[in-house]
Amino acid sequence: MEPGFVGAIALVVSFGLVVASPVVAVAAWALSTRRDSFGDALGTVAAVAVGLFAAVATALAAFVDPGAGLIFGVVAVAASLVLAVFPVVFGRQLLDRWTVLDADETLQYATLGWPVAMVTSAALFVAPGGLARYNVLFLEGLAATVAWLTLVLVVTLGPAVAGLALYNAVERVV
Repeated sequence: MEPGFVGAIALVVSFGLVVASPVVAVAAWALSTRRDSFGDALGTVAAVAVGLFAAVATALAAFVDPGAGLIFGVVAVAASLVLAVFPVVFGRQLLDRWTVLDADETLQYATLGWPVAMVTSAALFVAPGGLARYNVLFLEGLAATVAWLTLVLVVTLGPAVAGLALYNAVERVV
């Protein structure tokens, strides 16, 4: 397999996470209305997502190439840690400092802010040229540095900032 294949898988997984982020957040929120804890609901939804990733990796390994399934599995785990788990956990910690919410509520607001960060990061990724043209991968020099730092900040701080905005909006209504 060539290096371009791994990059293509990384892009597919990343944009798959962008598309899945609102589904995961809304499903966890909806499930939490029937459970005592948002963390338990999020764990259930995450387990289903892991099962789907495993099914896709197994299908790739069985029908395409075992290496393709392995690469997809490794990239999916890495992307999930970098684009989902770390930002939500970091957002939860920041919301814990910025608000008077308990741990479960900060997790809820960080999770509900996560899709906003993911969609914003996808928009920034394709911003240099749109969907049909160049994206951030084609930038060089200072433009590339600024673009990548902006993406890192949006992905890392986005769940906390969007969660805080949602919290403030809810508090004003109540």
